[in-house]
Amino acid sequence: MPFDPSKYSDEVQKVSKDTPLEEIIYLLKRDGGVFVKNLISEEDVDQAYREARPRLDADVAWNGSFFPAQTQRAPSLIARSPTYTKAQVMNPLFRQVCEHFLTSRRWYWWGEEKKLSLSKPYVHSCTAMRIGPGGKAQPLHRDDYISHRYHAEIGQWDDARDMERESAVGLFVAGCRITKENGGTQFIPRSHLWGTDRPTPPTLDQCIFAEMEKGDGFIMLASAYHGGGFNTTTDEQRLLFATFIVRGYLRQEENQFLAVPADIARRYDREIQEYMGYSMSEPACGYVEQVDPIYHLCPELKEDGRPRDF
Repeated sequence: MPFDPSKYSDEVQKVSKDTPLEEIIYLLKRDGGVFVKNLISEEDVDQAYREARPRLDADVAWNGSFFPAQTQRAPSLIARSPTYTKAQVMNPLFRQVCEHFLTSRRWYWWGEEKKLSLSKPYVHSCTAMRIGPGGKAQPLHRDDYISHRYHAEIGQWDDARDMERESAVGLFVAGCRITKENGGTQFIPRSHLWGTDRPTPPTLDQCIFAEMEKGDGFIMLASAYHGGGFNTTTDEQRLLFATFIVRGYLRQEENQFLAVPADIARRYDREIQEYMGYSMSEPACGYVEQVDPIYHLCPELKEDGRPRDF
């Protein structure tokens, strides 16, 4: 039986990780973001932090205004933290959400044959961020500007019309208790419905703040306006893990083939390798020597080694 949407108030919702996928997808289409309580275990969060901390501690100040000087980053997290990779990047609920919003299906003619091309999503970027006391807020922005997305203004989501609207989906996981005061992410509910050509910029008074306990997740469509918050405390650091997944035919924000050395990539199982980008996006994106790139990473998987039709 279909669920009753009226069970949810108009506020951005905080739901259980056992909430049916259908309801989480509904809330994302409605609000652009949804909180998922206890998505990642505290043990996995703490271990991921231990694995990422050397890079966080070694970070240098950003040359520009996007990240305040009090923020340290640890990019290339797949190379640094197997725990993060397995628990967060490959989180089953998050992956199902990404598959729903980011899988592309297209019919095309191949001579007289009609073929279906299926492009699956893959990793976009993987970063841990730690905002120290005094860190100023980021400018409000949409993460899909990276992929040059243009949006028409819409009143509400329509499945037939909007199936290609999103280019990416993000997951923010709290590495500690996150509050408005220590830099909780600023987020504008339902701004994923806004048009690119709005004449006025997004403003802070339109935002809510992503307050979470350690292990909570916030899933967000990349078209929604948001930004890291202002850490007004004197003694708290806000730790957040950020994972973005993008459509398979778009370029990655973080080049996983260089960010993750091949010898480290080979330590992961094939499912993770393919999600990183060692796979073809149908019909013909990403090949090496005209065959699937997984055979470049793992030559032992080759069959007869010959290229084949796309």
